[in-house]
Amino acid sequence: MGSEWHLLFFLLLTIWSKGAVITAVVFNDLPRTVEVNENVAAGVVASFTVNCTTPSSSGPSVTLQNISPTTMFFNSPNALGNGTFQVTLRPGATLNAREVNQYTFTFQAECPGETISTSQLYIQVKEVYELLCDNSFLDTAAKPLVVPEDIAPEAVIYTVTLKRQGRGSLTFGFENVLVPFTINTEGQVRVPATGFTREQAGKLFQTNIVVKDADGRNCSSFLEVQVQPVYHNTVNFTESSIAVSVYENNGPLQIITQVHAHGGGHVRYQIRSPTVYFTISSDLGVIKNTYNLDLDHNPGLHNTLLVVEAYDILHPTDRATIIVNITVQRRNQQGPMCHPAIYVAEIPETSRIGTSLATLTCVDKDNNNRTLQYHMENNQTPPYSFHMEHNVLQVNTTLDYDSAAMISRGFLYQATILVTDNGNPQQTRDLYVLGPLDYEKQKSYRLILTLKDLDNDVNPTKQFTTPCNITINVLNVNDNAPVCTPDFETRTICSTRATDTSIVTLQCRDEDEENGRLIYTIVGGNTNGRFRMIDNSLFHNTFSFNRDGIFDPRNYELLVQVMDSHTPHLSTTATIIVHVIPWTTTVPTTSTTTTTMAPKKPIILHRTEEYWAPDPWFVVVLTVTGILLLSALGLLFWHFCCRKAQTEASQPLLQNRGQRMERNYIVTEESSNDKGNVSAEVLSLHHHFDGRAQDPVTGQHYLYDSSSGARRWV
Repeated sequence: MGSEWHLLFFLLLTIWSKGAVITAVVFNDLPRTVEVNENVAAGVVASFTVNCTTPSSSGPSVTLQNISPTTMFFNSPNALGNGTFQVTLRPGATLNAREVNQYTFTFQAECPGETISTSQLYIQVKEVYELLCDNSFLDTAAKPLVVPEDIAPEAVIYTVTLKRQGRGSLTFGFENVLVPFTINTEGQVRVPATGFTREQAGKLFQTNIVVKDADGRNCSSFLEVQVQPVYHNTVNFTESSIAVSVYENNGPLQIITQVHAHGGGHVRYQIRSPTVYFTISSDLGVIKNTYNLDLDHNPGLHNTLLVVEAYDILHPTDRATIIVNITVQRRNQQGPMCHPAIYVAEIPETSRIGTSLATLTCVDKDNNNRTLQYHMENNQTPPYSFHMEHNVLQVNTTLDYDSAAMISRGFLYQATILVTDNGNPQQTRDLYVLGPLDYEKQKSYRLILTLKDLDNDVNPTKQFTTPCNITINVLNVNDNAPVCTPDFETRTICSTRATDTSIVTLQCRDEDEENGRLIYTIVGGNTNGRFRMIDNSLFHNTFSFNRDGIFDPRNYELLVQVMDSHTPHLSTTATIIVHVIPWTTTVPTTSTTTTTMAPKKPIILHRTEEYWAPDPWFVVVLTVTGILLLSALGLLFWHFCCRKAQTEASQPLLQNRGQRMERNYIVTEESSNDKGNVSAEVLSLHHHFDGRAQDPVTGQHYLYDSSSGARRWV
């Protein structure tokens, strides 16, 4: 075992020594912060060196973990040799200090056999107040803008963009003020407020846009705009749009509306989209429905945007369109129904919160879902209050809970509604208990659930309502323990009281059953069995106050268990204090003073007991130590007694007692050649004794006469 421990120690020492020499890669000049201007050219912006603690032929390797915030402006670190690395800015990168003023680079370096290290490089971008136009703005001369003649007035056709804004506010303007365009302080070029005229159609407008900052710096570029003429239709609708509403289920080929367009005398009409449910006469523009408009089967028909086009058959390119908004409104024809219309549910009063009660199936054939509103009508007497809120039935009341304090209790039900479309389930809601029930307070709940269909007709007077009767019967469960009033009694009696006379009668009741049988049992304090219970009455047996025999106490604290006869059994405990005054007819041999004690009010004491709970190993060690100590003491005592018995020359004294009298005997020892002959002589109690000793066997003291050898017990 010793060699194994040495080997384990050697292995641990070897592992520790190997781990102790592991070193990490060193960043010589990181972390640090480098400042660059936002107009810096592409190339090197920062450099740093990395050294390996242990020389290596391959040298350190550095990787860029991330850049925060993420950007593509910078390249990965470039290794120059001897552990030197450079961070470069890519060509075309545009740093902007107003957008990002600092980039954080996280590098990771590693060398063979060394711990990987990480460090950060911070590049701060400094703002340069320089006005610099963007390339897209400078290239406008090579890319003329083409805008249609009928473009909307004041429409934005171009926005000036800059690489750098310069210092202070900017001003924008045209060198050629004869152009019809306008430019605002944000650099937006707009169409004239009246739009382009027929005379301006087809023309090419040229100008220079000049941008200036607060320091007088400026940049400019050539802008060229070509106004493209468009063909002017002669076909136009008399209205810009049409909105019409119709009722559902009117049958097919019903006239919805009619559109009108003028121009050329050869106008025809067609529906561009959608064309499934509606049709239009090509010559008159009358729109009709092709199918029966039923929102239950086609909910998308509630609102339809119909694109109608008018064109000239002699000039097909001469066209105009109009949007017809068709709204299909519901027609309420049938009221909702519940199955069954009268529902009865039973639930034990001890049911947990969340217990499911029932499932009601409610159907509205006018709509497949989402249109039923639930309202609970209360036909209960106060203090109950039922109401529906967000499809939830709630019952509020105040009840006596566990015979303690009046607290607020609630009965909350969620109406279970199974909404169907011609018998096909669509959605469900649950009817369940959300509060405690008490059979003794209320045995039944009768609720009226009123269903109202909504969104089935634009006219609110066409809504239908249907009542559903719900009866919830609460089943009685043994959940209340018996209650005694009062649960504490005090009585004072004489010991000679007749044993067939009741001392006290307990008044107890069980709320679960008014006339239920209760079982009374004395479970504590009945010293010497002096009391008995007959039904709910307490009787006593004969008391004994004889000091030579059984002596009963004068005060009894009886605990009476009161248990109901239901299953499971519930019980409570009543306390009866009985003070007994001793009263005897015989004269005792000794004078006895009888003290009459007035009944005292019981005092309830609360005592906190502290105990020590040691760990199991300590108990085992303490037990073994105690056994060893007791064994050693017993062995020492046995050894001492054996030596004492061997050296003791005298025999034990004898003692004899008679009934109701005591006599002392003295045993004398005489020398004799025959061992074992001992003669006893009864001496007078007035004999003269001049010595005192202790018997080694019995341990009792005695007196002895040194001259005669006579002895007497003390």
